[in-house]
Amino acid sequence: MKRQICLLSIISWMFFSGMLMIISCGKLFTLEDIYGVWKGEYFGEELIIQFSSDSKIILTFNDIYSSSIDTINGNFSMDFSKKPIPLSIINIPQLNHGLYTIVEFVEVDSIKLGNFAPNGKLRTLSFEKRKSINLKRINQIE
Repeated sequence: MKRQICLLSIISWMFFSGMLMIISCGKLFTLEDIYGVWKGEYFGEELIIQFSSDSKIILTFNDIYSSSIDTINGNFSMDFSKKPIPLSIINIPQLNHGLYTIVEFVEVDSIKLGNFAPNGKLRTLSFEKRKSINLKRINQIE
């Protein structure tokens, strides 16, 4: 009888611990979760970012006041083994350097970016509330 109670206690504890771990960890995001079109605001400009499954990226900056549009395209990579997730954009014909930042998934259809830096060594390491770029998914691409 004592053995059955002890075994039942161990099983209950393992179940409770497993459920607690699942709840606390939440969804684990992968590269596929970034694919799509994201929209937000960046220093008075509407920013639209399209992440494609072939590692291509297009950033479109629409100036809200003058209606001018600037587009940057290149290749992107992300390392999901690191926190925060580093985002590197390279091979940009419009610039003579890459763009480097960090990404955090807030929700499935909401991400946050840090400020862009021209060098990977200058990449921000944490999010600053007033300097973060919040983006919402407007279209999912596979």
